[in-house]
Amino acid sequence: MRPQKPIKNKGKKKKGSQKGSPPFESLYDELPGFMYIAEISEMGFHPLNSVGGFASLTGYRASDFFKPDFFDTRIVETNDTQKVRSFREAASAGQNSRELAYHLKRKNGKRVLVKERMVVLSARGEARLIGGVISLASEQKAAAASTSEEKRSLRLQEIQRMNDHLLEINRLKDEFLTNTSHELRTPLNSIIGFLTLLAEGYYESENEMRLFTRNALESSRHLLNVINDILDISKIEAGTMDTHIEKVYVDELMEEIRSLFEMQAEQKGLTLECTTKKKPIFAAADIQKLKQVLINLVGNAIKFTPKGTVKLTARVNDDRILFVVRDTGIGIPVDKLQKVFQKFIQVDGSATRRYGGTGLGLAISKHLVEMMGGKIEVKSKGVGTGTTVRLAIPCWKKE
Repeated sequence: MRPQKPIKNKGKKKKGSQKGSPPFESLYDELPGFMYIAEISEMGFHPLNSVGGFASLTGYRASDFFKPDFFDTRIVETNDTQKVRSFREAASAGQNSRELAYHLKRKNGKRVLVKERMVVLSARGEARLIGGVISLASEQKAAAASTSEEKRSLRLQEIQRMNDHLLEINRLKDEFLTNTSHELRTPLNSIIGFLTLLAEGYYESENEMRLFTRNALESSRHLLNVINDILDISKIEAGTMDTHIEKVYVDELMEEIRSLFEMQAEQKGLTLECTTKKKPIFAAADIQKLKQVLINLVGNAIKFTPKGTVKLTARVNDDRILFVVRDTGIGIPVDKLQKVFQKFIQVDGSATRRYGGTGLGLAISKHLVEMMGGKIEVKSKGVGTGTTVRLAIPCWKKE
């Protein structure tokens, strides 16, 4: 082999290269990543040298990498900028290589996931010489990182919602306990007061004695209702409440409800109507629980109706009996309708304090109705427009 021949070939390669660049530089440019050497100090990140496919990876010219803060501010995704800077500061403080995944914004606007591996080459006072490799992450890694980030974000949102919900439940329970203690103390104090007057003989006539007795009796009944509500919600929560479905004569039940509230409605100046169709109606229900629900609904209607009318109607609708309690009272804000059946939640705390009650009545009624295979709904067009409650209970079948 002649020595001149390889020399001649070598000269041809130089002629085809650009300004003495390495013969494989064009191959480096096609790589999906690049290596760099930089100096990092309190003044920031200053690239000194690089080799590889910076242009291929980012779409910018290789010389752009050496512009002050160009890579961190123009190419690194804005949300990842601080993460990248913190990574380099932490990595430059140690001797072991470290790795970080983050996103880049290519010149064409495309967003890509890359990984950077960095190691300290030497330390000169506060300044440190570092070396690193920035390469394109695989699609699988990008998808995994994206999915992981999405799951993490959703999980954080779920935790925040749960935390807010628990705080709200805790607040509502505190409010419920305050209202309930008030509801218990008020009638109890009334009972003690009237019985003390009777026991000590502080009455001037038989009529006054009967008045004290009647007031003590009414307070006793109110106290019993509050205690029953608390016991009922406890049984419902524990799943120990049972039902006994039987044939219920609706007309007779409606008459009983009317007689219970007739005097109370008259004292408030309200018109109370309880009507059914002429044909006898029979429901398949637990009579005590159905009576409890209707007493609660009519009682609420009278309580929250300063003037006007309270109507209770019943009719057959397909295979169900539809009870409707309609009043001309204070109504319910439209945005609060979905909350009326929730435990410990009262639509208007001020109204509850003004009119009394624990706020458990509708929650208990809903559970009782559903236990009997029925449905209940509340409708109102807003404050001051009255309220309508519809209750559907299965009809009694002859068989």
